[in-house]
Amino acid sequence: MLNSADSTGKGSYRFCPMCGLDNRNGRDSVYSQAGWIIKKCTRCSFVYLENPPLYEELQKTFAWEETSHHVSEEKKREFWFRRAIRRVERYKDNLLKRDKVIALINLYFDIGPVIDIGCGGGEVMARMNHQYRPYGIEISKYLAQKAQSVAEARGGRVICDNAPAGLTNFERNFFTGAIMSAFLEHEAAPCEALTMSREVLRPGGYLIVKVPNYACINRVIMGRKWCGFRYPDHVSYWTPKTLRKALADTGFEIVQFNIWDRFPTSDNMWLVCRKPTGTATFLNPVKDVAVSDSRAQ
Repeated sequence: MLNSADSTGKGSYRFCPMCGLDNRNGRDSVYSQAGWIIKKCTRCSFVYLENPPLYEELQKTFAWEETSHHVSEEKKREFWFRRAIRRVERYKDNLLKRDKVIALINLYFDIGPVIDIGCGGGEVMARMNHQYRPYGIEISKYLAQKAQSVAEARGGRVICDNAPAGLTNFERNFFTGAIMSAFLEHEAAPCEALTMSREVLRPGGYLIVKVPNYACINRVIMGRKWCGFRYPDHVSYWTPKTLRKALADTGFEIVQFNIWDRFPTSDNMWLVCRKPTGTATFLNPVKDVAVSDSRAQ
């Protein structure tokens, strides 16, 4: 819920995106930095950036291609503990020969059209089995153009827009599955994006979510240096409790969220949920949308 311009001159003021409470009189988090204000809601305990950038700023000033070099530099300066954890995680994945998002897609998604919300340059699309027809939404024009070349070659399409607006270009009950990998932490209206994602999924369709885990041990140890803090494009900070609540409130059923999906020493957590069955499947083609457009023509 975005409101007026913030008094710091950065971003736009918003109420708690989970419960709608105005926390302007609440205490700023110690993790606030350089005018970007993090709050913990006094009613529902959700942690969020109170003055997130506007969507237009995320398309330009704070687009991934403009800020990614800062992330690379920060990784080089990581504390030894975090570097050690990262090495262990890489070793584990290499040992198991696991690409977790692809493994979950293959396990849960039915054959057909799937959508990657916050698809970046189409990296996940390119690794998908060819039984799936990939679609995507990406706010960065540069990355959306890259992803379009991947999706178009397989009969899909990418929309360059923010997620709530981009999802309106698809018919209800169209997709067999949806992916939000490293997306929800960037979304200023997460419940709206989740609700609209549910609408475009077929009954019984699955949603895969990956987000940084604000409740992880690494954040407690690393404090301000935790890799999950990225100012200002990480605007929502999730815990297992708040992620479960957001999905339940937007009509999803949780299917997989075990201890290995939210291991305390991991910076990230994974969750699989689905749209409940019981309504008729409605199959309509996606509306035509050019990559450079924000709405259907």
